[in-house]
Amino acid sequence: MRKFSIGDRVTVRNATTMFHTRTQAYTRGRTGVVVEYRPEWVIPEDEAWGRDDGRREPFYVVRFRQKDLWQAYTGFDADTLETEVSEHWLEPER
Repeated sequence: MRKFSIGDRVTVRNATTMFHTRTQAYTRGRTGVVVEYRPEWVIPEDEAWGRDDGRREPFYVVRFRQKDLWQAYTGFDADTLETEVSEHWLEPER
């Protein structure tokens, strides 16, 4: 069962980790919209250690307005960035 659906507004957890993660620091604490669901895969924190038997979870493609990511962004209001985030990094919009 999926935790989030296409169109859900989600916030990336503002957490730190000592291990590898694909969750970019500039998305942490920011809110975006789920635009795509990806099947389960080994989470990056385990994959980086070569653990093919590591923890698996779904990933979501989340779209952010660039003005929400960078305060000094001077581009168009419609400019967006999409990135893939593993489920444990996401929570419902705050």
